[in-house]
Amino acid sequence: MSETRIGGMNLRNTIKNPINEKVETLWFPWNAEDFEKVCLDLEIVPSTEPNCIIVDVSDERLSTFLKDKACNIDELDYLMKRLDSFDNDELQTFYAVAYTEKAETTADLINITYNTYCYSLVADFSDLDAVGKKMYLTEQGAVSEKELQSFDGRAYFEKLLAQNQIPRVTPYGILYQNKNPIQTIYDGMHFPLYHWQDEIAELEVVKDGYSQSLYLPCTQMQIEYALLRLDADSLSECSLSLTSDHFSDRMLDIITSAKPLCENMDDINYFASKFREIGTQEESYFEKLMEFVKPNNQKDSKALLDSMYEFELFPNIHTAEEYGKYIICDSGHFEYDENLQEYIDFNGYGQQKIANENGAFTEKGYILYHGYNAELTQVLSEHLGIEIPKQDSQELKLYMPLRATTYYDENNYGDLYQVDFEIEVYPDELAEYIDEILQAIEKNALPEEREHGLMKYYSEQDSINAKVKRYDFSVEEINGELMGVANLILNAPLEDSELAKIKVEITGQASDGWGEGFEQREIKCNGKEVYVSFWGAKNWSLQTAEELGIKQQNHDMKFGGM
Repeated sequence: MSETRIGGMNLRNTIKNPINEKVETLWFPWNAEDFEKVCLDLEIVPSTEPNCIIVDVSDERLSTFLKDKACNIDELDYLMKRLDSFDNDELQTFYAVAYTEKAETTADLINITYNTYCYSLVADFSDLDAVGKKMYLTEQGAVSEKELQSFDGRAYFEKLLAQNQIPRVTPYGILYQNKNPIQTIYDGMHFPLYHWQDEIAELEVVKDGYSQSLYLPCTQMQIEYALLRLDADSLSECSLSLTSDHFSDRMLDIITSAKPLCENMDDINYFASKFREIGTQEESYFEKLMEFVKPNNQKDSKALLDSMYEFELFPNIHTAEEYGKYIICDSGHFEYDENLQEYIDFNGYGQQKIANENGAFTEKGYILYHGYNAELTQVLSEHLGIEIPKQDSQELKLYMPLRATTYYDENNYGDLYQVDFEIEVYPDELAEYIDEILQAIEKNALPEEREHGLMKYYSEQDSINAKVKRYDFSVEEINGELMGVANLILNAPLEDSELAKIKVEITGQASDGWGEGFEQREIKCNGKEVYVSFWGAKNWSLQTAEELGIKQQNHDMKFGGM
């Protein structure tokens, strides 16, 4: 039996495939990828019938209704996501209703989650006015603060008490039903629309008057379950509609006009996955980039999305003079004295800079491209007149001293024993453990860092974001001692001010970001546990090979997380 931490809810279930007896313990709710992985590991076949048994539930209240029950794993997933949205009062009411209704199935429990507003649970009767006001608020859903303050809560409580002649006593308190009608929202087959998280897009799938929603990005297994619940063999049998609060109108037009949605799921999922990866802050930047470049097909939009950080945008800059003035006065690259403005040839400087760059003026402003993505050749040439030079990316290494400690000492016979104080591991000894440390760095990488490394967390849309394709932490042996190194892949050389700025960024990651997490990871090295910090060494600095007085190594780099 394996145990996997999934999702953000502190609820652990153990489920079993009754056919092959495979068991797995996992945390609910889970995301789509983990759902599919567990189903494949347990060999649970998609079905609308019960296809797993709940062996154990960490929450004793829920265990009363689910333990040892056969259920549909897709239904169980939906129920867990419903419960994940509840606060403590809603959960207590849910359990009280399930107790009085003697809920037997996950379908019963799902319907109860949609009817908790029909009940009030009271465990403390010391302030009947407050109790009544809370009951009234539950029944109404929302009332103004002024109305609630003047409302006679005690009178409302006595009214509900009269309407509930036989109090429903539960282990959680006394349950009272209000005037809201109880409804069967879930028919046991078709899941009601429910936004558990902020999805990138929603695909509504409709057949014979019934609908199911796919929240994108989704997995193939989620598509299979939706089709099963609609009694359909493929998406082509259904009516599909795509909506999104994250895709721009231009993006939606490109996606929906390329080909029928049922034939375009791979590309739709690709765009949804990329948007989830870049996050909301970067979505607005990509939308601006789309307005500058104006791609009109999915191929160009994909390439643009993959290379979005290689561009630099200057909105409302339409002439060489405006560009020159911006660079000198506002970009931060120069110390500018406004008293010298009349003596500066902004137009001449702008023209000179443009002649040495790969940029173009558009109706939205000036756009500058620092990359070499051949997939963009056609769209940049046709739409902007930008030709992509054939040039390989460059690499830059920034070195820093390491500080390492252990809680193991060695006696005179070479045996290790544990102590309760830190012992420093010096850089020459640390060099013996380079392979173990590189493996630890690789394990420390997150999936979202796969494409851009730690540049994923660089939040400014500036020349640095365009020029630094990615950077990762690693280690190298220098003159017999192990040093930390930030490996940068560059689309274009950095100016001095840009190098200084990226050094500040990397210093922050070494001290408080990536490095703070990594230094807490024990690394097994030759029988002892070693903790390696990229920050905190005496006389710490971050220097290029030239500044450090060493020759930059040209062998293939081992990037952590790549």
